[in-house]
Amino acid sequence: MSQHSRKKLTSGKKVTLGVSALAASGLAVGLLVTPSAMAGGSDAAEALEQSRAAAAEASAAKTAAPRTLAASTADSTVVSGISVNGGNSARVGTTSTQTITVKWTVGGGSKLYGSHASIWRGTDRDSGLKQFMNSEQFNADTDPCVQSGDATYDCTATFKIDPQSVLTNEDAGAWKISLWAITDAATDVRTDNAKTWYLKRWSRLSSNAAPEPVAKGKTITITGKLERANWDTHKYAGYTQQTVRLQERSLAGSYATTSSHITGTSSLAGVEKQTRTATTDRCYRYKFEGTSTTPPVTATGDCVDVR
Repeated sequence: MSQHSRKKLTSGKKVTLGVSALAASGLAVGLLVTPSAMAGGSDAAEALEQSRAAAAEASAAKTAAPRTLAASTADSTVVSGISVNGGNSARVGTTSTQTITVKWTVGGGSKLYGSHASIWRGTDRDSGLKQFMNSEQFNADTDPCVQSGDATYDCTATFKIDPQSVLTNEDAGAWKISLWAITDAATDVRTDNAKTWYLKRWSRLSSNAAPEPVAKGKTITITGKLERANWDTHKYAGYTQQTVRLQERSLAGSYATTSSHITGTSSLAGVEKQTRTATTDRCYRYKFEGTSTTPPVTATGDCVDVR
């Protein structure tokens, strides 16, 4: 793929494009970062500006290309097959950096001048920007796309998410994919919301059935604790007021939900405790279905020997 070469855009460096290039791209106004956009943090606003500047460069290269190269029988650039982490939400804990992968396909025009995806959070990119991150490929000034057909390009962008330096608890929830693709087709793709996906705080859940072994007819206590990553403190904390399901099975059977309960608060934050009468050997576990900010999790079962 002969993508138009752009100047590497590094953190802390502003990019200035000529007025004619901006006018040709239609991004002259959008490149100006407003004070409201800066409210989300200067790093986010600068990353947004860099993405727009790169799109403007690619568009300017298309405009300046010789007529024989710019000609295309296609009416529109087409972006398809957009996915984040293979269709799964991204889950981030308290310490380890996670890699988020975005894939898409560009078609339509026979020549690709450039395409990049970014991830962001907020109500809109200009007046409600909270987070905006360009990909590892963008920051390294490398092409995310490879040609896979006569007029088709497969693209992959990766993002390194470090909870220690990038995230706060308010970042959990819905994020969007910002994507642009410029080919020699008549029209290009520039969208703020190519796809919505979810960034979630890693969860964990325990189950312990005691005592073990237990005499028949005695009481078994099944204790569990639901926790999730806190991106403000970088520790795990009990997830309160959440529904967890107690599941049971015989030693040779399959788990089935027998009751649902709400996790505790205060000193019992995230804790759930239930009792059963010991009758036969049996296994117990808790299960959490997840929320828009926290992924589902199922505890490891604990089996009790009844004598």
